[in-house]
Amino acid sequence: MEKLIEKMYQQMMDDLKSNEQSQSSGRELFISNLDVVVRHLSCLKHWSLSQEFSPAQEIWFFKTQKPRFYRWKIFYVELIAIDSTSPVAANEELKEYYMSQLRFIERFFRLHEFHYQYYKFKAKELDQFYFIRGAKLEGLLSAELPEVDASFGTSQDYLVSKFMAYELLQQHLVELVQSPESVVSGTGLKSRKGIITRWTGDSCNLIELIYGIHDTAQVNNGEVDLSDLMDVFEQCFQVNLSRYFRRFTEIKRRKSMSKTRFLDQMREAIHKRIDDGDAYHPPLKKQDSQQD
Repeated sequence: MEKLIEKMYQQMMDDLKSNEQSQSSGRELFISNLDVVVRHLSCLKHWSLSQEFSPAQEIWFFKTQKPRFYRWKIFYVELIAIDSTSPVAANEELKEYYMSQLRFIERFFRLHEFHYQYYKFKAKELDQFYFIRGAKLEGLLSAELPEVDASFGTSQDYLVSKFMAYELLQQHLVELVQSPESVVSGTGLKSRKGIITRWTGDSCNLIELIYGIHDTAQVNNGEVDLSDLMDVFEQCFQVNLSRYFRRFTEIKRRKSMSKTRFLDQMREAIHKRIDDGDAYHPPLKKQDSQQD
């Protein structure tokens, strides 16, 4: 059961990654990703309804597995809402808007502090009430939540999903707030020839490169934060790397290819350049030279 659900989850994440590589960023991507998640949640529900869960399995599924999928639905719904209501404003105003969203998330965590601490500390004492379908909560502290599908939900699995989604959203918003002004304003660095340089490859490749630079201590003798390096490369190449942490998680999960695919390609390209430069080129014959 655990392996099957993990396979289903990895397929969803692969579909999201493929979606991000084939579409532009922004609201259209969020909507498309939401469709992907909804489709996989439907498959998960169909599978779960065919299962005869033991109480322990049911608690495990609704406490840890369904929220792992469902958080992405909440995450993309929230991103769509944030994108739809974000002001068309100068950089500082936009950052203040993101800060207001962060404050809202903090208020939500405080409002549900008991259940959030129960989730964070992986408590188990109330699991039989919180994560068993149809369990009665008489006399227990419970949050006011939307009505759940009794066949595919428990009293608290939605709240756990929302905690997980808001933690993702919190990280996303922090990265947006810390993004360099050049990414928002559209200004960039130019070469001495006056050419503006932009990264036109997969942003995942640049993230792989930056992690390599950071982890081999190439900048400031290693005394530099990864986020600072991301900022510098964002400014240099006019690329948004705000979700670098999640993209690196995708790199770590590569199975059918090398985990360092881009670095491997770079090594092969440099080897080829060196080999081509060292290759023997016979001198032109005098007759050939005159013909040229």
